[in-house]
Amino acid sequence: MAHTDDDAGTDRAREPLLVAAGVADLACSRIGAALRGARSLLGRSDLAELARDGRRDLRQRGELALRRYAPTTESHMELLARRAAASRPGHSGG
Repeated sequence: MAHTDDDAGTDRAREPLLVAAGVADLACSRIGAALRGARSLLGRSDLAELARDGRRDLRQRGELALRRYAPTTESHMELLARRAAASRPGHSGG
């Protein structure tokens, strides 16, 4: 397609419209992809298990973060020994 001087002026005038339309098309395709992903997630039969796993992971990350920024006064080895003793079958708890 041959461009004349008039066509160049028209193209420049239409450029913002074309760019805006391109951005809108990109946004719509991304939103569509996100909605398809959400739909596939909601269609999972193990959604409750997935939510439990996510909650457990977040809780563990929170515990690690608290330990990192607010260390306990009990030593690490002592804490591990107490947990090991408490997890033994037949432990009286004290």
